[in-house]
Amino acid sequence: MNRTDQFEQIRMIADAICSQEATPEQVATLEQLLAGDQQAQQFYYQYIEMHVHMLADVGPSMEVVRRRLQVDEVVIRPNFGHQGRNQHCAQPSELGQSQPATETIESPSLSQLAARHFNKWLLLLGVFIGLLATMVTLILLQGNSDDHLAEILDNGTLRIEGFGKIEANRLYPGLYHAQQATTLALQTGERLALAKDTQLKLYNTAEIELIQGQLALQHATGNNIIFAGPQFQLHSGGGDVTIDLTGADPAVVTTAQEAHLVPKRWRPNHYWPFDSRSDRVVDYAGEASGIVGSGASKVSGIIGNGAFLFDNSAEARINVGSGGGTAPATGSFSVTDGVTIEALVVPHYDSQLKAELLHGEIDQIFRKDQHDQEHRMLLSFQNSKDTAQIKPEGITGEAIGFGMYLVGQGYHTLRMPLDGKDGRPTLADLKDGQAHHIVATYDVRTGLKAIYINGEIGAWYRYPAGSKMLSGGSGMANIGNSPNTPNSDRESYSGVIDEVAFYDFALPAHMVRQHYQSTQQQANYFNVTPNQSSLPQALIIPLPAHHRITIDPVTGLVSDVKPASE
Repeated sequence: MNRTDQFEQIRMIADAICSQEATPEQVATLEQLLAGDQQAQQFYYQYIEMHVHMLADVGPSMEVVRRRLQVDEVVIRPNFGHQGRNQHCAQPSELGQSQPATETIESPSLSQLAARHFNKWLLLLGVFIGLLATMVTLILLQGNSDDHLAEILDNGTLRIEGFGKIEANRLYPGLYHAQQATTLALQTGERLALAKDTQLKLYNTAEIELIQGQLALQHATGNNIIFAGPQFQLHSGGGDVTIDLTGADPAVVTTAQEAHLVPKRWRPNHYWPFDSRSDRVVDYAGEASGIVGSGASKVSGIIGNGAFLFDNSAEARINVGSGGGTAPATGSFSVTDGVTIEALVVPHYDSQLKAELLHGEIDQIFRKDQHDQEHRMLLSFQNSKDTAQIKPEGITGEAIGFGMYLVGQGYHTLRMPLDGKDGRPTLADLKDGQAHHIVATYDVRTGLKAIYINGEIGAWYRYPAGSKMLSGGSGMANIGNSPNTPNSDRESYSGVIDEVAFYDFALPAHMVRQHYQSTQQQANYFNVTPNQSSLPQALIIPLPAHHRITIDPVTGLVSDVKPASE
């Protein structure tokens, strides 16, 4: 167990103190935890000193000065030369220091002075400073202990970037840049091999942030070390790992044993698993709960407690609202980085073609509209003739369609033909009475638009990288029908729908496969127990041993996994 885990309660109270959220009860608990425990006192001192220096954008508003005399002395004083923008610790004025008065300034009233000097947060800060001074005195009277985190080996060269401390090749908490290939020996026994031009931030021996470059954790001792990267955290799991931010891929992780990834973005904007017993369809991720039409009835869930059977009538719909949108590019259905629409379906689609129209039967799985209809977004079963709005052109007949509006391109529909070719299913295959996983994605960064069926890509089209989409607005979103035809069954769905999710980013292909595989194990997409009232705030993804894992730069999710030997 590392020190961060061992003293987790002390760390949590210290965080509360620095953010001015500590209660008197927490302060009393802290005093009890520190009493007579030299290791706990040492941890608390180092943790507070680290936060004083590292939680400001420009520089700390307070500085900790350590002087070596006959005994050590720690002085906490205003640092007027480094006023940070984010005030995580008290400013001098907050500590009750009066400012110089001039003849043009009126003296404060007694009530104002009382309010200023007896504010409860100021009292807590005063207790904290007194406690810190007492604690440091106890530590130093009982014997000094070096608090460095690592040592520089092999004549490596590191440059301090802004703040940090290097003393006789010993590294302390701070931000560093490797001017050449350098190896560090952590105090806990592991080695960190840094490539040239690697930049990293050392918090402690169990928490390290990689900002650029490449590092390899070697000679692992079984300690779980947390590495923060762009859009993700990596938990080493006690084994060797390599993190590379230098290649064409945004981030590549290589594991020696099972590790764990915590992506920054994974939650959908909206998630309707249909498991709630409410008369409304509850959104487990956002605030777009839905109203059920009379043509949709609750049935046993494909996953979890519930799903909905849609009867192909005009009232076969669930209206989940506009997501708060008032104009295009507003509301929770407005996206910037991309989009994903995901659902489990048991279709009863008959695909009847109407000769007098450009299209036959349409069954909407999900559709978000605008009043002009041009800025719509949809996922549906279709049977259409060729039009200029179909990209790529020339795909007709029974298909799954994914339509949306791109700035500079207009409204286009990607169609995945249900023709049984190149691994794609036929409509008959999908009408086998079993549930099928359908996902539609668009990635702004790459310009890739794709439709997946049961975890595999079935159709795709690539636009110029960076092509933005326009969505959101005041138009309604419907599951199972078109909000643009409230009194018509022309686009109503027939069959069962479950586990509908809407994301403001494109799920990587690997995660689409993972979601499908989870449903085959009767779990939801996120491998979280169904029927929970909401999704967790963090997702932990296991990474297999001896594999090379590519990380998506937008989300921090896994985009590819290959054996390390390849």
